[in-house]
Formats: sequence, C-alpha cells, structure tokens
Amino acid sequence: MSETIWNDLLAANEAAAVPVDDNAAEPPHRPKAAILACSDARVPPSVIFDQPPGSLFVVRIAGNTASDAGLASLDYAVATLGVELVVVLGHTGCGAAQAAAAGACEGMLEPIVGPICEIAREHPTADLDQLIELNVLNTIESLRQHRGPVGSAARSDALDLRGAIYDLRSGRLRTLSTDLVSTNHH
Repeated sequence: MSETIWNDLLAANEAAAVPVDDNAAEPPHRPKAAILACSDARVPPSVIFDQPPGSLFVVRIAGNTASDAGLASLDYAVATLGVELVVVLGHTGCGAAQAAAAGACEGMLEPIVGPICEIAREHPTADLDQLIELNVLNTIESLRQHRGPVGSAARSDALDLRGAIYDLRSGRLRTLSTDLVSTNHH
C-alpha cells in the first residue's frame, strides 16, 4: 500500500515539475512572513495564503505550539532571513486541542498537547473553539517572551506577531486580536 502511495506522489511531482535550464539560478529564498502552523494535512499555509514557493517560511507542528525546534526555526527566519511578520495559524477541529480537552495529556502526545492541556486546566469551561483560540494566543505570548531573536524583535516592535484560525469548512481565516494577549497569559 505505501509503495503505491509513494509512486503516486512521485508521479504527481513529475507531472507538476517544469523543465529547468541547467544554468538557471535557484528561486530566491526571501520569505515575507513566517507561519507557525499545525501539521494537519488540511491546513497548508502556502495554499491558504495563496503564496508561491519562497514566499513563506513555514514551521509546522501538531497543535501549532512553540516547541524548542519551532522556536529555533523562527529565530532563524527573523535573524537570518529578516522576516518581520510571524503568524500563528490554528484551525477548527484541531486534533491536538481535542486531545487536550479530553485529558490525553500524557505519553507520546505530551510534548505536543502539554501546553494546550495547561490552557484547558486554566479554562475548564472553554469549549473546543475557545481552546483553539486560547492556544493560538498562548503561542503568540510564548513567542513574545522567548529569549531569542523572535522575542527580542517582538518586544522591540521590529516583529509583528499575528494570530488566525483557519476554518476547515469554509476555507476562511478569522484573525484574532492580540491586544490582550499578555493579560490572558497565565
């Protein structure tokens, strides 16, 4: 089965690839924004924002939380690539938020759902949609407080941090106000 899937993926790449002049330069890597998005296959940032390759620096982790590797990647985007906008992109029906809401906070999922479980404990009456929103806002605050280039740039207003929720049914984004992020953070 996996062999068939692999061959299908290779065939799709071959069909989509365009002939390249051997003397042509690689496309530039000058992203205008970085996106910290969930790993969910239904949430492809380049498609959601209708951007060509090279336009977005995308970090994906289930639950769109600020993991150490994710933070290091975003630090690179800010310090080396000069990105001035980071978007934390959550989505409706997030499985990591569902797991946290259900109390599945231990075991192999803990690195992913741990921060969301903490939010769920702090907001026991929050429904799934509210938990997803609170998670995006919490991640933004984590980025702002980060000791690396992302946090330094955000605190000095050299980096804009934005949050949005992608609706899986409509395909539309709902932007989140980050004005009160600091007051909502633990």
